[in-house]
Amino acid sequence: MAETLRRLSEAGAFRLMQDKVEKWNDNYKLNTTDRNISSCVELIELISRLQGQMFSLLNLCAMEGGEYAGCDALKKRLLPWLSNGFVASSGRLSADTSLSIIAESTEKERQLEILQDDYEKQLDVMESDLNKSKSLADDLSSEIGALQDEVNFYKNQSGVISDHEIERRRLQDEISLLREEKAIMNGTNDFIVATSPSSKLSSLSTDVFQRVRQASLVSRFGDLFARDRMDGMDVLYNHCDDHELNQKIVFTCVQEAFHAAKSAFNRYRTKVFSALQDTHTGPESLSDAVQKYINKNGQLLDVHSIVEDVLAAMNRHPVISFPAEVNFRILTLFIRETVKVAWSMTALPSPINIAPAREGELFSEKRYRRTRDSEYTAPLVAYYIWPALVNAKGDVLLKGEAVTRRGGALASPRRSRSPSRAVTLLAVVHPVRDVA
Repeated sequence: MAETLRRLSEAGAFRLMQDKVEKWNDNYKLNTTDRNISSCVELIELISRLQGQMFSLLNLCAMEGGEYAGCDALKKRLLPWLSNGFVASSGRLSADTSLSIIAESTEKERQLEILQDDYEKQLDVMESDLNKSKSLADDLSSEIGALQDEVNFYKNQSGVISDHEIERRRLQDEISLLREEKAIMNGTNDFIVATSPSSKLSSLSTDVFQRVRQASLVSRFGDLFARDRMDGMDVLYNHCDDHELNQKIVFTCVQEAFHAAKSAFNRYRTKVFSALQDTHTGPESLSDAVQKYINKNGQLLDVHSIVEDVLAAMNRHPVISFPAEVNFRILTLFIRETVKVAWSMTALPSPINIAPAREGELFSEKRYRRTRDSEYTAPLVAYYIWPALVNAKGDVLLKGEAVTRRGGALASPRRSRSPSRAVTLLAVVHPVRDVA
Protein backbone atom coordinates (compact mmCIF):
# COMPACT_ATOMS: atom_id res chain seq x y z
CA MET A 1 0.00 0.00 0.00
CA ALA A 2 2.83 2.37 0.90
CA GLU A 3 4.53 1.70 -2.46
CA THR A 4 1.33 2.47 -4.39
CA LEU A 5 0.86 5.71 -2.48
CA ARG A 6 4.49 6.70 -3.12
CA ARG A 7 4.11 6.14 -6.89
CA LEU A 8 0.90 8.18 -6.92
CA SER A 9 2.68 11.02 -5.10
CA GLU A 10 5.65 10.96 -7.46
CA ALA A 11 3.42 10.93 -10.55
CA GLY A 12 2.04 14.36 -9.64
CA ALA A 13 -1.35 13.56 -11.16
CA PHE A 14 -3.20 16.02 -8.95
CA ARG A 15 -0.79 18.80 -9.84
CA LEU A 16 -1.25 17.91 -13.52
CA MET A 17 -5.02 18.11 -13.11
CA GLN A 18 -4.71 21.51 -11.42
CA ASP A 19 -2.50 22.77 -14.25
CA LYS A 20 -5.04 21.61 -16.85
CA VAL A 21 -7.88 23.33 -14.98
CA GLU A 22 -5.91 26.60 -14.83
CA LYS A 23 -4.95 26.35 -18.52
CA TRP A 24 -8.57 25.67 -19.51
CA ASN A 25 -9.70 28.64 -17.42
CA ASP A 26 -7.20 30.93 -19.13
CA ASN A 27 -8.19 29.83 -22.67
CA TYR A 28 -11.91 29.24 -22.12
CA LYS A 29 -13.10 32.35 -23.98
CA LEU A 30 -10.67 31.76 -26.83
CA ASN A 31 -11.54 28.12 -27.34
CA THR A 32 -14.31 26.79 -29.48
CA THR A 33 -17.15 24.83 -27.97
CA ASP A 34 -15.66 21.58 -29.19
CA ARG A 35 -12.31 22.47 -27.63
CA ASN A 36 -13.88 23.34 -24.29
CA ILE A 37 -15.90 20.09 -24.28
CA SER A 38 -12.76 18.18 -25.16
CA SER A 39 -10.88 19.79 -22.25
CA CYS A 40 -13.71 18.97 -19.86
CA VAL A 41 -13.86 15.34 -21.01
CA GLU A 42 -10.09 15.10 -20.64
CA LEU A 43 -10.33 16.30 -17.05
CA ILE A 44 -13.17 13.84 -16.35
CA GLU A 45 -11.04 11.00 -17.69
CA LEU A 46 -8.11 12.13 -15.54
CA ILE A 47 -10.33 12.39 -12.49
CA SER A 48 -11.78 8.98 -13.24
CA ARG A 49 -8.33 7.43 -13.40
CA LEU A 50 -7.37 9.20 -10.15
CA GLN A 51 -10.57 7.93 -8.53
CA GLY A 52 -9.68 4.43 -9.65
CA GLN A 53 -6.28 4.79 -8.03
CA MET A 54 -7.87 6.16 -4.85
CA PHE A 55 -10.38 3.28 -4.69
CA SER A 56 -7.46 0.86 -5.08
CA LEU A 57 -5.70 2.58 -2.17
CA LEU A 58 -8.95 2.44 -0.18
CA ASN A 59 -9.16 -1.27 -0.81
CA LEU A 60 -5.54 -1.82 0.26
CA CYS A 61 -6.06 0.24 3.44
CA ALA A 62 -9.16 -1.76 4.34
CA MET A 63 -7.33 -5.07 3.74
CA GLU A 64 -4.41 -4.02 5.94
CA GLY A 65 -6.73 -2.88 8.74
CA GLY A 66 -8.66 -6.12 9.03
CA GLU A 67 -12.25 -7.18 8.49
CA TYR A 68 -13.98 -4.37 10.43
CA ALA A 69 -11.38 -1.61 10.18
CA GLY A 70 -12.64 1.73 8.91
CA CYS A 71 -16.33 0.82 9.03
CA ASP A 72 -17.36 4.15 10.57
CA ALA A 73 -15.66 6.20 7.87
CA LEU A 74 -17.14 4.03 5.08
CA LYS A 75 -20.66 4.26 6.50
CA LYS A 76 -20.66 7.95 7.39
CA ARG A 77 -18.70 9.41 4.51
CA LEU A 78 -18.18 7.11 1.50
CA LEU A 79 -21.59 5.43 1.21
CA PRO A 80 -23.63 8.69 1.55
CA TRP A 81 -21.36 10.31 -1.03
CA LEU A 82 -21.83 7.39 -3.47
CA SER A 83 -25.60 7.37 -2.94
CA ASN A 84 -25.84 11.08 -3.81
CA GLY A 85 -24.14 10.74 -7.15
CA PHE A 86 -20.54 11.76 -6.29
CA VAL A 87 -21.63 15.36 -5.79
CA ALA A 88 -21.72 16.07 -2.06
CA SER A 89 -22.04 14.34 1.28
CA SER A 90 -25.59 15.67 1.65
CA GLY A 91 -28.42 15.93 -0.84
CA ARG A 92 -29.20 19.42 0.40
CA LEU A 93 -25.93 20.79 -1.04
CA SER A 94 -25.69 21.89 -4.66
CA ALA A 95 -22.65 21.43 -6.88
CA ASP A 96 -21.68 25.12 -6.47
CA THR A 97 -21.90 24.78 -2.71
CA SER A 98 -19.70 21.68 -2.78
CA LEU A 99 -17.11 23.53 -4.85
CA SER A 100 -17.23 26.42 -2.40
CA ILE A 101 -16.65 24.04 0.49
CA ILE A 102 -13.72 22.49 -1.34
CA ALA A 103 -12.28 25.94 -2.04
CA GLU A 104 -12.67 27.00 1.58
CA SER A 105 -11.02 23.82 2.77
CA THR A 106 -8.13 24.36 0.37
CA GLU A 107 -7.74 27.97 1.52
CA LYS A 108 -7.73 26.94 5.18
CA GLU A 109 -5.06 24.36 4.49
CA ARG A 110 -2.99 26.99 2.70
CA GLN A 111 -3.36 29.39 5.64
CA LEU A 112 -2.38 26.64 8.07
CA GLU A 113 0.74 25.99 6.03
CA ILE A 114 1.57 29.71 6.12
CA LEU A 115 1.03 29.83 9.88
CA GLN A 116 3.18 26.75 10.34
CA ASP A 117 5.97 28.33 8.29
CA ASP A 118 5.73 31.54 10.32
CA TYR A 119 5.76 29.54 13.55
CA GLU A 120 8.86 27.63 12.48
CA LYS A 121 10.58 30.88 11.51
CA GLN A 122 9.71 32.37 14.91
CA LEU A 123 11.08 29.26 16.60
CA ASP A 124 14.31 29.66 14.65
CA VAL A 125 14.54 33.32 15.68
CA MET A 126 13.83 32.47 19.33
CA GLU A 127 16.39 29.68 19.26
CA SER A 128 18.93 32.09 17.80
CA ASP A 129 18.13 34.65 20.52
CA LEU A 130 18.42 31.93 23.15
CA ASN A 131 21.84 30.92 21.86
CA LYS A 132 22.93 34.55 21.91
CA SER A 133 21.64 34.90 25.48
CA LYS A 134 23.51 31.77 26.52
CA SER A 135 26.66 33.10 24.90
CA LEU A 136 26.18 36.44 26.66
CA ALA A 137 25.58 34.64 29.97
CA ASP A 138 28.80 32.67 29.48
CA ASP A 139 30.68 35.88 28.77
CA LEU A 140 29.20 37.52 31.87
CA SER A 141 30.08 34.46 33.93
CA SER A 142 33.65 34.68 32.68
CA GLU A 143 33.75 38.38 33.54
CA ILE A 144 32.33 37.66 37.00
CA GLY A 145 35.01 35.01 37.51
CA ALA A 146 37.70 37.47 36.46
CA LEU A 147 36.25 40.14 38.77
CA GLN A 148 36.11 37.61 41.62
CA ASP A 149 39.77 36.78 41.06
CA GLU A 150 40.53 40.49 41.10
CA VAL A 151 38.55 40.93 44.34
CA ASN A 152 40.44 38.02 45.92
CA PHE A 153 43.70 39.57 44.78
CA TYR A 154 42.83 42.92 46.34
CA LYS A 155 41.68 41.15 49.50
CA ASN A 156 45.05 39.47 49.74
CA GLN A 157 46.71 42.81 49.07
CA SER A 158 44.59 44.42 51.79
CA GLY A 159 45.73 41.68 54.17
CA VAL A 160 49.35 42.51 53.36
CA ILE A 161 48.65 46.21 53.85
CA SER A 162 46.98 45.41 57.18
CA ASP A 163 50.06 43.44 58.27
CA HIS A 164 52.26 46.37 57.25
CA GLU A 165 50.03 48.73 59.22
CA ILE A 166 50.31 46.53 62.30
CA GLU A 167 54.08 46.37 61.91
CA ARG A 168 54.18 50.16 61.56
CA ARG A 169 52.19 50.54 64.77
CA ARG A 170 54.52 48.14 66.55
CA LEU A 171 57.57 50.08 65.42
CA GLN A 172 55.95 53.34 66.51
CA ASP A 173 55.26 51.80 69.91
CA GLU A 174 58.87 50.66 70.20
CA ILE A 175 60.11 54.14 69.24
CA SER A 176 57.85 55.68 71.88
CA LEU A 177 59.08 53.10 74.38
CA LEU A 178 62.72 53.85 73.67
CA ARG A 179 62.17 57.60 73.87
CA GLU A 180 60.36 57.34 77.19
CA GLU A 181 62.95 54.91 78.51
CA LYS A 182 65.74 57.26 77.48
CA ALA A 183 64.06 60.21 79.17
CA ILE A 184 63.50 58.29 82.39
CA MET A 185 67.04 56.92 82.44
CA ASN A 186 68.51 60.39 81.90
CA GLY A 187 66.53 61.70 84.84
CA THR A 188 67.28 58.84 87.25
CA ASN A 189 70.99 58.11 86.70
CA ASP A 190 71.93 59.78 90.00
CA PHE A 191 69.58 57.47 91.95
CA ILE A 192 70.75 54.13 90.48
CA VAL A 193 72.70 52.11 93.05
CA ALA A 194 76.00 50.79 91.72
CA THR A 195 75.66 47.40 93.40
CA SER A 196 72.55 46.39 91.45
CA PRO A 197 72.34 48.40 88.20
CA SER A 198 71.06 45.58 86.03
CA SER A 199 68.05 44.70 88.15
CA LYS A 200 66.88 48.32 88.50
CA LEU A 201 67.32 49.08 84.80
CA SER A 202 65.44 45.92 83.88
CA SER A 203 62.58 46.79 86.21
CA LEU A 204 62.44 50.34 84.90
CA SER A 205 62.49 49.22 81.27
CA THR A 206 59.75 46.65 81.87
CA ASP A 207 57.51 49.25 83.52
CA VAL A 208 57.90 51.66 80.60
CA PHE A 209 57.23 48.91 78.05
CA GLN A 210 54.12 47.83 79.97
CA ARG A 211 52.62 51.32 80.08
CA VAL A 212 53.26 52.16 76.44
CA ARG A 213 52.11 48.83 75.04
CA GLN A 214 49.13 48.63 77.39
CA ALA A 215 47.80 52.02 76.34
CA SER A 216 48.17 51.09 72.66
CA LEU A 217 46.49 47.69 73.09
CA VAL A 218 43.59 49.07 75.14
CA SER A 219 42.97 51.59 72.36
CA ARG A 220 43.15 48.82 69.76
CA PHE A 221 40.67 46.73 71.78
CA GLY A 222 38.27 49.67 71.67
CA ASP A 223 38.73 49.80 67.88
CA LEU A 224 37.86 46.11 67.71
CA PHE A 225 34.52 46.87 69.32
CA ALA A 226 33.75 50.05 67.41
CA ARG A 227 34.89 48.98 63.92
CA ASP A 228 35.86 45.31 63.53
CA ARG A 229 32.89 44.02 65.55
CA MET A 230 30.44 45.93 63.36
CA ASP A 231 32.11 44.56 60.22
CA GLY A 232 31.71 41.06 61.63
CA MET A 233 28.04 41.73 62.43
CA ASP A 234 27.48 42.88 58.84
CA VAL A 235 28.98 39.62 57.57
CA LEU A 236 26.71 37.61 59.87
CA TYR A 237 23.59 39.52 58.77
CA ASN A 238 24.19 38.28 55.23
CA HIS A 239 23.59 34.73 56.49
CA CYS A 240 21.42 35.09 59.62
CA ASP A 241 19.00 37.88 60.61
CA ASP A 242 18.85 36.87 64.30
CA HIS A 243 20.39 39.95 65.96
CA GLU A 244 20.75 38.37 69.40
CA LEU A 245 22.38 35.23 68.01
CA ASN A 246 24.82 37.29 65.94
CA GLN A 247 25.83 39.28 69.03
CA LYS A 248 26.43 36.07 70.97
CA ILE A 249 28.49 34.62 68.12
CA VAL A 250 30.74 37.70 67.98
CA PHE A 251 31.24 37.63 71.75
CA THR A 252 32.04 33.93 71.69
CA CYS A 253 34.62 34.60 68.96
CA VAL A 254 36.35 37.06 71.30
CA GLN A 255 36.27 34.55 74.16
CA GLU A 256 37.69 31.73 72.08
CA ALA A 257 40.29 34.03 70.50
CA PHE A 258 41.66 35.04 73.92
CA HIS A 259 41.61 31.45 75.14
CA ALA A 260 43.42 30.13 72.06
CA ALA A 261 45.94 32.99 72.06
CA LYS A 262 46.68 32.45 75.76
CA SER A 263 47.22 28.71 75.23
CA ALA A 264 49.48 29.31 72.21
CA PHE A 265 51.49 31.95 74.08
CA ASN A 266 52.03 29.62 77.04
CA ARG A 267 53.48 27.05 74.65
CA TYR A 268 55.63 29.74 73.04
CA ARG A 269 56.89 30.98 76.42
CA THR A 270 57.74 27.43 77.46
CA LYS A 271 59.82 26.96 74.30
CA VAL A 272 61.68 30.25 74.92
CA PHE A 273 62.29 29.30 78.54
CA SER A 274 63.69 25.91 77.50
CA ALA A 275 65.90 27.48 74.83
CA LEU A 276 67.41 30.08 77.21
CA GLN A 277 67.70 27.82 80.23
CA ASP A 278 71.01 26.22 79.21
CA THR A 279 72.63 29.33 77.74
CA HIS A 280 71.51 32.08 80.11
CA THR A 281 74.24 33.98 81.96
CA GLY A 282 74.33 37.35 83.64
CA PRO A 283 72.99 39.11 86.69
CA GLU A 284 69.35 39.18 85.56
CA SER A 285 67.05 36.27 86.34
CA LEU A 286 66.02 33.71 83.75
CA SER A 287 62.42 34.96 83.91
CA ASP A 288 63.56 38.51 83.17
CA ALA A 289 65.63 37.26 80.24
CA VAL A 290 62.65 35.34 78.88
CA GLN A 291 60.39 38.39 79.20
CA LYS A 292 63.01 40.60 77.58
CA TYR A 293 63.22 38.20 74.64
CA ILE A 294 59.41 38.12 74.36
CA ASN A 295 59.25 41.93 74.45
CA LYS A 296 61.53 42.09 71.42
CA ASN A 297 60.23 39.06 69.49
CA GLY A 298 56.71 38.60 70.81
CA GLN A 299 55.10 39.45 67.46
CA LEU A 300 56.43 36.27 65.83
CA LEU A 301 53.19 34.31 66.26
CA ASP A 302 51.53 31.74 64.02
CA VAL A 303 48.23 33.53 63.45
CA HIS A 304 46.83 30.95 61.03
CA SER A 305 47.06 27.98 63.41
CA ILE A 306 45.51 29.98 66.27
CA VAL A 307 42.64 31.09 64.03
CA GLU A 308 42.03 27.45 63.10
CA ASP A 309 41.95 26.55 66.82
CA VAL A 310 39.34 29.28 67.38
CA LEU A 311 37.19 28.03 64.50
CA ALA A 312 37.39 24.46 65.81
CA ALA A 313 36.35 25.66 69.29
CA MET A 314 33.43 27.61 67.80
CA ASN A 315 32.20 24.51 65.98
CA ARG A 316 32.36 22.52 69.25
CA HIS A 317 30.67 25.22 71.33
CA PRO A 318 27.77 23.72 73.34
CA VAL A 319 25.60 26.86 73.28
CA ILE A 320 26.27 28.79 70.08
CA SER A 321 24.77 27.21 66.97
CA PHE A 322 24.65 28.35 63.37
CA PRO A 323 22.75 27.20 60.27
CA ALA A 324 24.32 24.04 58.87
CA GLU A 325 24.92 25.60 55.47
CA VAL A 326 26.98 28.46 56.97
CA ASN A 327 30.53 28.11 58.33
CA PHE A 328 32.07 30.20 61.10
CA ARG A 329 34.96 30.72 58.68
CA ILE A 330 33.11 33.78 57.36
CA LEU A 331 34.39 35.57 60.50
CA THR A 332 38.04 34.72 59.80
CA LEU A 333 39.12 38.36 59.36
CA PHE A 334 37.51 39.43 62.65
CA ILE A 335 38.96 36.42 64.49
CA ARG A 336 42.40 37.09 63.02
CA GLU A 337 42.51 40.67 64.29
CA THR A 338 41.17 39.64 67.71
CA VAL A 339 43.80 36.89 68.00
CA LYS A 340 46.59 39.39 67.26
CA VAL A 341 45.34 41.74 69.98
CA ALA A 342 44.85 38.88 72.45
CA TRP A 343 48.37 37.56 71.79
CA SER A 344 49.94 41.01 72.31
CA MET A 345 47.99 41.50 75.56
CA THR A 346 49.04 38.09 76.85
CA ALA A 347 52.70 38.78 75.95
CA LEU A 348 52.90 41.87 78.18
CA PRO A 349 55.05 41.66 81.34
CA SER A 350 51.79 42.11 83.26
CA PRO A 351 49.21 40.43 80.98
CA ILE A 352 45.82 41.92 80.15
CA ASN A 353 42.81 39.65 79.82
CA ILE A 354 39.05 39.81 79.41
CA ALA A 355 36.92 39.36 82.50
CA PRO A 356 35.19 36.02 83.12
CA ALA A 357 31.47 36.12 82.39
CA ARG A 358 28.49 33.84 81.91
CA GLU A 359 24.83 34.30 81.18
CA GLY A 360 22.45 34.51 84.12
CA GLU A 361 24.93 35.92 86.64
CA LEU A 362 24.49 39.13 88.61
CA PHE A 363 25.17 42.29 86.65
CA SER A 364 28.34 44.14 87.69
CA GLU A 365 28.19 47.92 87.44
CA LYS A 366 31.97 48.12 87.84
CA ARG A 367 32.75 46.01 84.78
CA TYR A 368 29.82 46.49 82.43
CA ARG A 369 27.19 48.93 81.34
CA ARG A 370 23.73 48.02 80.11
CA THR A 371 22.64 48.31 76.50
CA ARG A 372 19.84 50.71 75.58
CA ASP A 373 17.34 47.90 75.11
CA SER A 374 18.06 46.41 78.56
CA GLU A 375 15.71 46.46 81.53
CA TYR A 376 17.63 48.68 83.94
CA THR A 377 15.97 47.19 87.03
CA ALA A 378 16.80 43.61 86.06
CA PRO A 379 19.58 42.21 88.29
CA LEU A 380 20.64 39.32 86.03
CA VAL A 381 22.53 39.30 82.75
CA ALA A 382 20.55 37.85 79.85
CA TYR A 383 23.64 37.69 77.62
CA TYR A 384 26.86 39.58 77.01
CA ILE A 385 27.84 41.52 73.91
CA TRP A 386 31.44 42.60 74.52
CA PRO A 387 33.85 41.62 77.32
CA ALA A 388 35.35 43.88 79.93
CA LEU A 389 39.13 44.31 79.87
CA VAL A 390 41.02 43.83 83.15
CA ASN A 391 44.68 43.81 84.21
CA ALA A 392 46.48 41.17 86.22
CA LYS A 393 45.17 42.67 89.48
CA GLY A 394 41.56 42.56 88.28
CA ASP A 395 41.25 46.33 87.82
CA VAL A 396 38.96 47.33 84.97
CA LEU A 397 40.77 48.96 82.06
CA LEU A 398 37.81 49.07 79.70
CA LYS A 399 34.17 48.35 80.46
CA GLY A 400 32.10 45.88 78.49
CA GLU A 401 28.38 45.82 77.80
CA ALA A 402 25.65 43.38 78.68
CA VAL A 403 21.93 42.93 78.11
CA THR A 404 19.83 42.60 81.27
CA ARG A 405 16.24 41.43 81.28
CA ARG A 406 13.86 40.13 83.90
CA GLY A 407 13.17 36.44 83.65
CA GLY A 408 16.47 35.90 81.81
CA ALA A 409 18.20 32.56 81.60
CA LEU A 410 19.56 31.18 84.85
CA ALA A 411 23.27 30.75 85.20
CA SER A 412 24.66 27.88 83.22
CA PRO A 413 26.58 25.25 85.24
CA ARG A 414 29.33 25.37 82.63
CA ARG A 415 31.82 28.16 83.25
CA SER A 416 34.32 29.66 80.91
CA ARG A 417 37.60 27.82 80.51
CA SER A 418 39.57 31.06 80.99
CA PRO A 419 38.81 34.58 82.16
CA SER A 420 38.07 35.42 78.58
CA ARG A 421 35.00 33.42 77.63
CA ALA A 422 31.88 35.54 78.12
CA VAL A 423 29.19 37.54 76.30
CA THR A 424 29.15 41.43 76.50
CA LEU A 425 28.88 44.86 74.69
CA LEU A 426 31.42 47.66 75.23
CA ALA A 427 31.34 51.03 76.97
CA VAL A 428 34.52 52.80 75.96
CA VAL A 429 36.16 54.57 78.90
CA HIS A 430 39.62 55.95 79.40
CA PRO A 431 42.11 53.19 80.28
CA VAL A 432 43.08 52.98 83.93
CA ARG A 433 46.85 53.01 84.21
CA ASP A 434 48.84 51.63 87.09
CA VAL A 435 50.77 54.30 88.95
CA ALA A 436 54.32 53.10 89.40
